Formats: sequence, C-alpha cells, structure tokens
Amino acid sequence: MTAPQHPPAANSPTQPPATPDESSPEPYPDYPHFATNYRLGIANGVLFNTGLSFFHSRTIIPDFLNRLGAPSIVIAATSLFETIGWHLPQFLASRYVVHRPLKLPLYRMAAIIRMICVGVAIAAPLLYGFLPSSWVLTIFVLGFGAFALAGGFAGLVFMELVAKTCPPQKRGSYFSWRAILGNITAAMLGVVVVGPIIGAIAFPYQYMTLFVIGAVVIGVSFYVFALQKEPPTRDLPPKRSMRQHIGHARGIFSKDRTFRNLVILRGVLMVWLAGTPFYFLFARERFGFHDAEIGWCIAAELGGSILANMLWGYISNRIGNRILLVIAATLATLLSITLLLFDAGFLPWWLFFGVFAASASAESSAGTGGINYALEIVPEGERPTFVGAMNTLLAFACGVAVVVGGLRDVIGYTGLFGFTTAIGVIALALAVQLKEPRKTALATR
Repeated sequence: MTAPQHPPAANSPTQPPATPDESSPEPYPDYPHFATNYRLGIANGVLFNTGLSFFHSRTIIPDFLNRLGAPSIVIAATSLFETIGWHLPQFLASRYVVHRPLKLPLYRMAAIIRMICVGVAIAAPLLYGFLPSSWVLTIFVLGFGAFALAGGFAGLVFMELVAKTCPPQKRGSYFSWRAILGNITAAMLGVVVVGPIIGAIAFPYQYMTLFVIGAVVIGVSFYVFALQKEPPTRDLPPKRSMRQHIGHARGIFSKDRTFRNLVILRGVLMVWLAGTPFYFLFARERFGFHDAEIGWCIAAELGGSILANMLWGYISNRIGNRILLVIAATLATLLSITLLLFDAGFLPWWLFFGVFAASASAESSAGTGGINYALEIVPEGERPTFVGAMNTLLAFACGVAVVVGGLRDVIGYTGLFGFTTAIGVIALALAVQLKEPRKTALATR
C-alpha cells in the first residue's frame, strides 16, 4: 500500500475539501488497518492469557494430574502440551498456508476444532467416580492434547497475521501489552477466584469449574482475533509437494546461518523447560505448600511476567531482540542455580514464590525476543515456511524436556535442576554470539 496523496488545495474547483480521515495518512502505510488490528490482537492476547491461566501449567494441571495418580512423564508432557502442540504441526501446516494470500479462514477453522477438543477435556472430571481414574486421566490428556495440537495450525496463521499487520517497531509492545494486561487479570483471578474455588469445592469438581471458566474466556478470545482485517500476502511462492517442501526447508537451514543459529538457541531454551512442571510439586514436597498456595503461585508468576514485559516491550521496540535472548538465557541459568540452593536447604520457603516470577520473566523474554527476531530476518513470501520449520523443530526440543522431566523419579530434583543449570549455560553461550538484525541491516545500507 502506497502512502496517500496530499489533499487538494482548499480552493480546488474539482474536488471537495478532504475530510480529517482522508487528510490523515496511515501511521504505517505498509500495514493497513494497523490500529484496528493492533487493538484486536491485544484484546485477543488479554483474553487468551486470562483463559489459559485456568489451565495453569505449573500449578493447576500438575496438581490435577498428580491427584489422578499420573506418573511424572505424563505430568511433564501434559503440562507442556500447550507449548509442544503450538509448535509441532507448524511445518506441516506451512505447506498449506504459504501459498494462500489470505490465512484468516484457517484460523477460524482451527478455533472451532480447539473448542471441541477442550470440551472433551472438561468432560473428564465429570466422569470421576463413574470410571477408573486411569480412564479419566486418559480422556483429559487426549482432549487437552488435541486442543494444543490444533493450536499449532492456528499459531502459524497467528504469527503470519502479526507479521502482516504489525510493523517491527511495534511488535515488542504488541506482545508485551498482550502479556501485561492478560497477566494482570489472571493474577487477580488467581487469588480471588482460583484459590477459593479449589479450597471450597470437592475434587475433581473444583478443577472442572476452573476449566469451564477458562474455556469460555478462550472461546471469546478466538472470536475477537477472527475479527481482524487481513491484507493479502504478496510474492507468494508456488504450490509444492510435501517432498519439495521438506527439501526447501533443508535448503533454508543449510544456507541461512543466522536463522539456523536462532533455531538452535531457541531449541536449547526449550529443553530448559524440563523443570518447570515440577516447581509446585517441589514446593509441596519440600515446603509443605497446600492447595491454598496455588493461587498465590499463579499470582507471583503472572506478576513477574507483568513487570518483565513492561521492560521487554521497550527493549524490543527501541533496542532490538538479541538482547532479550541474552537476558532469557541469563535468567534461566541463575534460576536453575537458585533451585539447587532451595534443594540443598540454603534458602527459606517464602522466597520460593520468586521462582515462579523469575521463570515467567525468562520465558517471556525468550518468547518475545525469539519470535520477533525470527520475523525480522525471514523473507515475507516464505515466512510461513521459515516459521513453521523452526517451530516444529522446537516442539521436538520440548519433547526432550518432557523426557528429562519424566526422569525426575530417577534423578530426583537435584539431578533435574542440575541438568537445567547446564542447559542455561549452553544457551547463554549461544545467545551472546547472535547478531542484532537491525544493526546488520543498517550496516548494509
């Protein structure tokens, strides 16, 4: 879209005076409907983050599964389903997305499928007492897993729409406001709603109540995002067979060193997630945390994310995204060392709430920095292929995290947190070697 022409002179005999809308150029001419899409995107993020907090991966999901007798590998996998599912199908989806000028219809279809799947997961607690716990566990895991996998198809379209509707210098604030406002709401609900519900309603109906509330809010978030106005993609590549698509992706990784280094770093940071599903269970076993503390743990995590995202958005917009990846790796390393100190008994229990805050800060820094860094370095026409290939590989890295987390019963918390400390150090060594794409672009002009 080209910049609008200057309005005609006031005394022009052929055209009437321009209206204020006609005389005010788009703030970002290459991104039509920016203001509308920006607001809808932030509203979607606020609602989705709020709804997903009722399926909280560090407290609610692990505690629910633990009460059903799930082994560590199932707790680790299900707690990371949202991360794995969002990433895993994206390369497969990219083949069907990359040549389409309009991607939003695929998002709407995926949203409907996701709501059906989460409905299956919600039904599982209703069957408790009528079916063996193992069956209830299986139904929930399958429903929630399908919900997460369908999110991968929606996630690729989501990233494409962000790239098409939001300029690079606004993406940091875009993701930060989504996180900040959503986490403020979720943090308040964690104390005011989640804690009282878990304390007042018998198992498993307190969890079913939380899941229903979360699903309704998530459904509204999907509707809001589907209202966006999508501009068509230019310079579309031709349709490819899956074999050609895989060969093209191999070429990307062999030729684009910057992209390859980013994927490796993000994969290492993904493996670091191995310990996150067990934070609350660790606190329950070592410090005697009860159900009442779940709400406070959620509030601490979301509070940390709120404060961090205020800074991450500014850094992403004004400085760049490389520094966010360095910060993420640094926080991951320091947090893992701190967990070892808790495990050794050197730190008091009341400081453990800070673990949730620091973990959220590290993840939001890695997410904001990694996503925006990728969007800045990949070509427009092939963006779904690049992003889809990266995210599918990250899902396998998250799978490694699941396997390592599943070994908690064997290696204990000391082995688990020692492993994540080593992973954090490796990530930091990789992060400092990245180059800032904005500086590189300026140097080549």
